[in-house]
Amino acid sequence: MRQFCLVLTALLGTAAPAVAQVTVDLHALDALPGVKPAPAEPHRAAPRQPRRAATTKPKQPAPSQPEERAPAPTVATAQPETTQPGTPPTPAPAAPAPPPATLPNAAPPAIALAPVPPPPSTEPIAPPPPPPISDSSATAATSTGAGLRVTFGAGQSDLSPSSAAAIKQLVASAPPGPNTSFNVAGYAAGTTEDPSTARRLSLSRALAVRSALMADGVSSTRIYLRALGAAAGDEPPDRVDLAVLGGNASAGDAGAKSQKQ
Repeated sequence: MRQFCLVLTALLGTAAPAVAQVTVDLHALDALPGVKPAPAEPHRAAPRQPRRAATTKPKQPAPSQPEERAPAPTVATAQPETTQPGTPPTPAPAAPAPPPATLPNAAPPAIALAPVPPPPSTEPIAPPPPPPISDSSATAATSTGAGLRVTFGAGQSDLSPSSAAAIKQLVASAPPGPNTSFNVAGYAAGTTEDPSTARRLSLSRALAVRSALMADGVSSTRIYLRALGAAAGDEPPDRVDLAVLGGNASAGDAGAKSQKQ
């Protein structure tokens, strides 16, 4: 019976924990008819609770004094020196000398540049001017072995048809090839008081022979021209000496031959 009460009490305690406290009188159950009274339990003294030791409050540490910090090191700054009157100023330190210049021992390599070809000429090459030929000219051409001697009338510079034909025949009989050249030396009568007139006339006669050579197919680069004026010597003063240079002969050799003739 007592166990039943205990279970009931436990159920009531768990069923309604939020309800007001319920007190059960166990002796009232014993008064019911047919229920044997339960033996009284010996009185148990409540266990003595041990005394709590007196708690002592921990002593609060004394307020610590602020630590003394070491002073920060001070950076020494350069102060301008004050010079006393009458003392010379201290000279500034001299700047270091620059290092000596180094020169190369060898010459720099030469740069080889490719030659630039000239642009192609689109203009047509003009034909050479025709030689001055006149039927009234007294010009005559005679063979000299090395070439021709063309004599002119006084004050004339035109070629006659016969002298032009003789020049053409000389060109046809000359050795072919680029090594063949022609030396033209012109003369004209004149005085020492007026040498320029004789030189201009000799130049006009030499240019007339040159035009005849170019008309016959001789390139201007193979014609050597000289205007000697009144320096004819013992030979006829109004003439042009035409010499053919072939092989290794030079224009100077042909000029010497023409002056000997």
